[in-house]
Amino acid sequence: MTNDFKRAFKATPATAVLVTVMVLVYLWEVLQAHSFTINSQVLFHSGAQFSPAVYQLHQWWRLITAGFLHVTFSHLAFNMITLYFIGRLLEIELGPWRFLALFFLTVISGNLMSLAFGGVNVISAGASGGIFGLFGAIGMLGLLDKRRAYWRSQAKLMGIFILLSIVSSFATPDIDLSAHIGGLLGGFILVPAFISGFHYTGLFKVRVWHRLLAVIVYLALLAVIFSIAINRI
Repeated sequence: MTNDFKRAFKATPATAVLVTVMVLVYLWEVLQAHSFTINSQVLFHSGAQFSPAVYQLHQWWRLITAGFLHVTFSHLAFNMITLYFIGRLLEIELGPWRFLALFFLTVISGNLMSLAFGGVNVISAGASGGIFGLFGAIGMLGLLDKRRAYWRSQAKLMGIFILLSIVSSFATPDIDLSAHIGGLLGGFILVPAFISGFHYTGLFKVRVWHRLLAVIVYLALLAVIFSIAINRI
């Protein structure tokens, strides 16, 4: 068991670190709340997303910290299982630093979309925006995969999962669908900028202009969402 963990950590250290950090953060939340269901006060002081704090107190760092907090054990468990398996796939392809950068940027686009279209006075938290960003990245890799069917098959699986998640969100009012969509768009748009020229599969031929276009479109997306969010004040 220990050797398996060591091999997994060496193969995908960024995914392992992300999962470990989020579990430790949740345990810290539990100690503060004295419960496995985290109350609003603890979430707020821990850095969850709350529109008035972002707008009025200019606490924009909540767009990142909210992605590392979870409300219940089941919330954490579902997200961490998904992050572990999906994260490992992408980290092997992109490398740990590119993978981390992609995850953080999609957390931002997800939480910014939530700020623009989500509930105004609702406290929200969770890694779902970043995880949906990884789904979006796999979708784009499926489109770019010209030499074999591996990423195309993964993209089809992610498409089914995304569709089911969106449909189920209408029956679950606590799910922040806007954050999911923001993360999904961010990952789909941005991943070409992070494909390494020395990746292990050799599947993709991404030119410099494609990388630049990905960054420009992502920044344009953030600018549009930001302008909508600001106009809600």
